[in-house]
Amino acid sequence: MTALISPPRISREPAVLVLEDGTRYPGRAYGARGETFGEVVFATGMTGYQETLTDPSYAGQIVLQTAPHIGNTGVNDEDPESRRIWVAGYVVRDPSRVVSNWRANRSLDDALVEDGIVGISGIDTRALTRRIRSSGSMRGGVFSGDAVNLDADEQLRRVLAAPRMAGRNLSPRCR
Repeated sequence: MTALISPPRISREPAVLVLEDGTRYPGRAYGARGETFGEVVFATGMTGYQETLTDPSYAGQIVLQTAPHIGNTGVNDEDPESRRIWVAGYVVRDPSRVVSNWRANRSLDDALVEDGIVGISGIDTRALTRRIRSSGSMRGGVFSGDAVNLDADEQLRRVLAAPRMAGRNLSPRCR
């Protein structure tokens, strides 16, 4: 028998994703609240989000899911690639309102909160993907909770102060 999973929380709290070129994508808070920084990359899988999130090769990156609906299979203890979520942040368009897989033991939102991963939902992920593809990799920051109230210039300053991925040695951190 599977334990009862609490339904995912669909937040109405504001959040914003800020790219280093100053582009802003307002949305809703998803996962943990706060601020996070990293290189924005996209993942095209319609499934396998749990494997992507727990893959240490995504450490230091804010992962953008191009599939519009994420989280319907929840999270289980059998499929992670490692012991924790490694992404710096997470971006989805439409988080699932229901966890419908019999193997799930928690929602994706709960897993993000457990590991302190700040995310954002409700943005046009296709437009953001096109921007990243045409402009190249960029640093970004996700701001929610109290951090969403920071002045736009201060948010951008914090994004620009974040380290670039090039030359960073993240492997000692991923053990």
